[in-house]
Amino acid sequence: MHSYDPFARYYDADFRDYIDDIVFLREMARRAGGPILELMCGSGRALLPLAEEGYAITGVDSSPVMLELARARIAQADLGDRVVLIESDVRTVSLPANHFALAFVAVNSFMHLEEVGDQLAALATVRRALDRKGLLIIDLFNPDLMQMTKEDNRLMLERSYVLDGNRVHKFVAIDSDLAAQTSHVTYFYDEHDSTGQLKRRVMNFTMRWFYRYEMEHLLARAGFLVRSVYGSYDLDAYTTESPRLVVVASPDRR
Repeated sequence: MHSYDPFARYYDADFRDYIDDIVFLREMARRAGGPILELMCGSGRALLPLAEEGYAITGVDSSPVMLELARARIAQADLGDRVVLIESDVRTVSLPANHFALAFVAVNSFMHLEEVGDQLAALATVRRALDRKGLLIIDLFNPDLMQMTKEDNRLMLERSYVLDGNRVHKFVAIDSDLAAQTSHVTYFYDEHDSTGQLKRRVMNFTMRWFYRYEMEHLLARAGFLVRSVYGSYDLDAYTTESPRLVVVASPDRR
């Protein structure tokens, strides 16, 4: 998996205001109860609202810089007594067994696990950590092959914003391989300081997308039962046109 450390401040700026999934996660937490586990928690965007609701939550991420951003946010909200942050690889992290009522991997993060062996290792970690009636949520984008055939590594301006007083322009180039089910993504962050000097940082990573039944078979292989498959955060049925592929599963203890 790619290291996000050099890009943590940009990643945080890109996604910290994304709230589309928060109502959904709150509802799933209400149904399942706590404690809660978030894998690949990043800078704490999703776990903080759940801690504010009163849940005890553990976040795992391999990036120390991301976790520092999360710690600062948690400290500012005075929620340190509800949140535990662990710097570790989600494939090998040591967690208390049969402890969590809910675990989730938010917005496409599971797609950073490119190889089946890595995916199964992460799922085995979750399965050991969930209690008998625990729930796992994996939130993915729904592959749009028509759109992907148009992705030819062309550089496009995605957004501009001000970060620490500097103007940042974010450019994105994507090249998708339909046979391998991978998208090779390049981010260019052009940061202009107050003197007009330009600093460019380039980030490359690969994401592996999933289809519905592939995901169901993967979860079954990892010892899970699929409970629901949704096409949106509003719990709409999953269809070809769905914006999301949200899978809810529980450990198969039969």
